[in-house]
Amino acid sequence: MMNIAIIDDEPEILENTRKCVENEVTPQDEATLFTYTQAKDFLREKEQGCEFDILVSDIDMPEMGGLELGKRIQEDGGGGKIYLVFLTAYLEYAAESYIIEAYQYILKEDMEKRLPPILRQLIDRVKREKKQFRLIGTPTSKVQVYYRDIIYIEKEKGAKYICYITVHGIYKERISLKKLSGELVSDEFLLVERGYILNVSHVAGMKDGMVQMDNGAKIFVNRISAKKIKEQISLYRGNL
Repeated sequence: MMNIAIIDDEPEILENTRKCVENEVTPQDEATLFTYTQAKDFLREKEQGCEFDILVSDIDMPEMGGLELGKRIQEDGGGGKIYLVFLTAYLEYAAESYIIEAYQYILKEDMEKRLPPILRQLIDRVKREKKQFRLIGTPTSKVQVYYRDIIYIEKEKGAKYICYITVHGIYKERISLKKLSGELVSDEFLLVERGYILNVSHVAGMKDGMVQMDNGAKIFVNRISAKKIKEQISLYRGNL
């Protein structure tokens, strides 16, 4: 199952966008559509526990525009991954939308042509991601944790257990980082020194040998690891 949200303050455009999205969704996608005329209503539902996978949002809206909403979502490290697609009638928003790593920026006049193939790519990616998970726990009690929800994994020196830091909490498992790294078959993950495996899709920034994750955690790495992280981010985003 996946949830797709659409936000536009103009009811007519919202309905047109909904139809465009609905025409691309198939029963096999098992997707539920949510529509909102205000960004704050979307945020309220998200904060109440509703998890969204894809958000198609207008940029120019009163009270809270799409770019501000995108920044709020980015700052919320506990909200899970959401793919952002921005719609607007104004070209000047394009450059700024890329700053917050929107998946795509689409002019409304091109929506019927550009949105369906982009949406299909995202739906297929979310479906693949939801098939990638790890069962963590004891043989009699295991928790299913999606790769996409793992922010980073750490093991303190001398500790018997590793810790999965995820968007939904912390989980532990008795396994070496090296062995786990070999089992996490995904271009999202990278083993770095000092006992960490990072999920590059959750890297918010890098500066002066410090990696900041989107949950606010800061991890220090050497120059070689910093270079590998940048290369892995490029590889991961290139495969989106």
